[in-house]
Amino acid sequence: MDRFAWTPGKGIDASALARLRLHLQRPSKPMGEAWFMGLERLMFTELLTDLDNLQPQELQRPLVEIASGISCFGPLEEWTSWYHYLLGALVTRSHEEFVEDILEHLVTGFMAVYPNGIQDAPYARFREDALLTLGCAIMDSQCWNGSEIVVGSILHRSNNNPNRVWCWWDASGDFSSSMFFCMKYLPESLITNWFKSVLAIPSSHWRAQLIAWLVGAHPMLTNQVQWPSQMKEGVRPSVSWAWSHCLRPELATTDRNGETPMASLLPDASRDAVLQTVHDYFTEDMFIEWLSSISTVPYLELELAEIPTTFEHLYLRPNSA
Repeated sequence: MDRFAWTPGKGIDASALARLRLHLQRPSKPMGEAWFMGLERLMFTELLTDLDNLQPQELQRPLVEIASGISCFGPLEEWTSWYHYLLGALVTRSHEEFVEDILEHLVTGFMAVYPNGIQDAPYARFREDALLTLGCAIMDSQCWNGSEIVVGSILHRSNNNPNRVWCWWDASGDFSSSMFFCMKYLPESLITNWFKSVLAIPSSHWRAQLIAWLVGAHPMLTNQVQWPSQMKEGVRPSVSWAWSHCLRPELATTDRNGETPMASLLPDASRDAVLQTVHDYFTEDMFIEWLSSISTVPYLELELAEIPTTFEHLYLRPNSA
């Protein structure tokens, strides 16, 4: 893989998906829960059946057990094998949701299994295939109408709540998890061009999310915060996603894949490349263009409120008082 970009409508790569499913077969024995106190352990025998018959919440629960189990008790071959199978089986259902998207749970599970990058892969092209499937799912054609998102398919889905708000002041879980996934696993040489492709998407909703994410992720991009478990609760904008609090420093040191433990979730070179790309891209005129684009959607401008000003101070005027 010598190039990687996000292009609206060009989502999961069919050849990569086929390789995932060919190499990552279903284990013969059922997966067990991570948390059990009695004599009998709950086994997810339903995973041995046709997964197409299971609802999103039935699929999310074993993924939660994998991530939280590895985080608290260390890696088990049982959880790793089942995660690999579920990755290939469920990535095409990434945008189905029960509170959170399946996509978010797949990313959390992947990071729990591979906290230090991917060296001891199950087959030769595994990292490439994971990036071209899970790493591109947010670009799936069902989520885009040209270069504009299909509102309700990705990012914040609805304002169907008593306060009639969308919550655009936070980064949505599918967006945030996808951003961190690519930053963590893309080769350093591909980070800059990938992030340029992220910036090139002209959707007003997308731009609003990216500004919120860059503000909320700033502590991690500048290495003030190293792991998602260390993110403060209740901050605005939030960049957390489903069970991302399970991703903590201990994952790196208990990893049995043989890699050198990483000091933080994100490689230093990837963080530096993203920060430099943002600095180079956002001239005063470009920032004004983005604000004008966002202002064409009144609820985006209203809900972002002070966040663009914070973005300006962090990225355009970092040395100002």
